Amino acid sequence: MCGIAGYIGSSKEDGLRFANRASGLLQYRGPDDCGIYNDEQVTLLHRRLSILELSPLGHQPMQSSCGRYNIVFNGEIYNHLDLRKQFLSGYSFKGHSDTETIIELFRLQRENMLQHMVGMWAIIIWDKQEKQLFVTRDRYGQKPVYVRRIKGTWQIASEVKPLIDENEHPAADPTELAEYLALGNYGHLGAHTFYKDIQHFPQGSYAWIRHSDETIASKKYWELPDINGKDKVPFNDSTKKELHDRIVEGVLSQTLADVPIGITLSGGIDSSIIAGILSTYYDKETHIFTAQSPNTRFDETKYVNAVIEKFGKSNFIVHNKNLHELSIKGDLAKYINIQEEPFGDPSIMGHGFLMNMAAEANIKVILNGQGADELFFGYNNMAQAILLQQFKSMQFGKFSENLDAMKLGKKYMLRTLLKSFAPGTETRLRTRSRIQRRGIISPELLRSVDDSLVSLYKYNNLYDVWQESIYGVHLPHLVHYDDRNGMACSIEGRMPFLDHRIAEYVATIRPEDFLKHGLRKYILRESCKQYLPELVYNRTDKIGFYTPLIDALTKDQDWVKARIGKRQLLKHDAQNALFSKLAAGALTVPEATQLWRCLSANVWMDEFKVA
Repeated sequence: MCGIAGYIGSSKEDGLRFANRASGLLQYRGPDDCGIYNDEQVTLLHRRLSILELSPLGHQPMQSSCGRYNIVFNGEIYNHLDLRKQFLSGYSFKGHSDTETIIELFRLQRENMLQHMVGMWAIIIWDKQEKQLFVTRDRYGQKPVYVRRIKGTWQIASEVKPLIDENEHPAADPTELAEYLALGNYGHLGAHTFYKDIQHFPQGSYAWIRHSDETIASKKYWELPDINGKDKVPFNDSTKKELHDRIVEGVLSQTLADVPIGITLSGGIDSSIIAGILSTYYDKETHIFTAQSPNTRFDETKYVNAVIEKFGKSNFIVHNKNLHELSIKGDLAKYINIQEEPFGDPSIMGHGFLMNMAAEANIKVILNGQGADELFFGYNNMAQAILLQQFKSMQFGKFSENLDAMKLGKKYMLRTLLKSFAPGTETRLRTRSRIQRRGIISPELLRSVDDSLVSLYKYNNLYDVWQESIYGVHLPHLVHYDDRNGMACSIEGRMPFLDHRIAEYVATIRPEDFLKHGLRKYILRESCKQYLPELVYNRTDKIGFYTPLIDALTKDQDWVKARIGKRQLLKHDAQNALFSKLAAGALTVPEATQLWRCLSANVWMDEFKVA
């Protein structure tokens, strides 16, 4: 886990200047070592956080044995030792870093190596012979890559800060900002970021870039598998065992490290499974980090305690944090600077508390349960899609049982029927709802919105729902905040459920089996039941990472109003109505969330001098 940057241009001096500035801005991503490769057309920077091969043999930029290629790499390749045996058995390696594995495998296979790699990565490789740069990002985009075409050069970095010139006032992307203010959605517009002139490099892709290229022509090397419905298999004892084995393999492969590891534990299904697998198969000391809101209905301490009591291993060391210590006034600007963009709610700051605890405990690698909801249809809208599938396939018994057990009521039944019999009408109604929710936004901002960037998925196509969650409204901002909060504390975050081999198997299982007895992610619960306390297995609520938003806004309300009042992102009447509710102590959760988004956007524009 590291920070990387690259420059392609005509000035060796400008490249070195860019790399030196980026090095200072990315130091926390790699405090253990630094290296720069500077040539006539290219400059590569690497800031190193040492996780594997702690000796100088892991230093980057690293050159291939043939001398043609130079690499900077951020991430971990969990199967890199297997790749050495499979493809490089005749090569004499100097050390045991995965970087050395990648560059020597690239020497033999070039981009074809990507299909064999298991892990997360952002990779930049310079081909001295062809004078072109190879860039690639992992399948889910866990490791960030930002690109900018500026003044006839290409600039690439792990974060946005190195791509913004000193004293520059970068322009906001109006569509991304409007979508965030109205709906809370962000990271879902493909290559677009909150910055108009800075783009994401797409996940699951690679590209070759030359100095003269005005655009980047990326190519996909992996996508979520789309299996024909008739080829899917039922969830039975055989599929249960196979899924269990893949999940265990995914978790244990991500314990690869030459430093101690820890996990975050919320008490939910996903993180509890990670804890259970580690307790069962991993014999080293494991630090557990948890943060709760005591004396509220959102306190999950009893579930966390149930997991710890089930295994009772002495190798669990538990660290706890009270989320009521969170202060919007005291902490928001700090986390906006870390995240480099507005974000969904204060839970991201709460996650930052966990990373701070881990850093204090000198832990450099943290595993978490993120990604399971996206893979196993764990969100409400995804559960609706499963209900629709059950209804359309005339499994009315399952449909009624789940509807009743989930206490979804007539409203959800009507939605499901509408999606089944009139999907076009349902999509039009959803589109109208989205537009209506923009009604509070300043007309000046809305005038620049490009609606062609926004696409609505259809509930009657399960693959579309799955793709939308993985590439759109859910996973992109989760991997973003996990990377930023971890790296701000020089910590590598890992997500075992994002092992692509799990997704490729999940895609083969009948979708109607994902929801049973009102239990979301049923196939995950059943496959890993042995790792879950009964109290956790039977959970039907979905709290998420709750943080006391209304209390925090109310406590700092004068500061909140002053920051929001600096610019007019919302209409006057809408903004004043929210302020009145805040002053009266009468905010609802949706109103508090709306106020938060406007506050977060304003602080972001202040901190990054956004025009």
